[in-house]
Amino acid sequence: MYWYQNNNLLKNSSRALSLLMGSALLFWSCGSPSATKKTQKSSAIFSVDSFFNAEVNRLQQLNPAVLKSVSKDGEKEQRELKIGNWKNELSAFQSADISKNFDPSLYEVKAVDCVTEFTAKKKELQIQKLRIEFDKNEKVKHIHIDKKITNTLYDSQEKLDYYSDSLYRIVKLQDVQGLDANQYEIEGKFIPSKK
Repeated sequence: MYWYQNNNLLKNSSRALSLLMGSALLFWSCGSPSATKKTQKSSAIFSVDSFFNAEVNRLQQLNPAVLKSVSKDGEKEQRELKIGNWKNELSAFQSADISKNFDPSLYEVKAVDCVTEFTAKKKELQIQKLRIEFDKNEKVKHIHIDKKITNTLYDSQEKLDYYSDSLYRIVKLQDVQGLDANQYEIEGKFIPSKK
């Protein structure tokens, strides 16, 4: 079966995507009236790396069960399991932070209500879109990233989503010169603990 023959796909795909998203986020209060006026607090930069460091520590302690599925070119396998290494599992998200080198001239930034969105101004940038949704308590609800890589060897498009306490998903479409295009998806759904 596909799952057993390619058991390392889950592990290797996280590593392969470890250089994923790259942008910084401005953090603001969703509950304030100014949030609807497309304003941000320039004094506070949201660090994607710090957020996922905290998530890794939290999930490592909680040790939640996950319904994990892998799909490659339409063939899908899934199983319920415990993740032994959350740092590795979320490495595609965690390593994508470039808040230290963020250049505001490269992205159009929009902040409306509880959403901050960065859209690339140049098609050559790897991170084409980065969207963060916060709840009313300024906690991250959802992170979405669109990434693309184009070079002489292959074209790659990736979409990453992380919903706090709900699920995470990585979808990748890759077209390597001389080979057929392929698509794969990794999704982990958090299973609520039974009390």
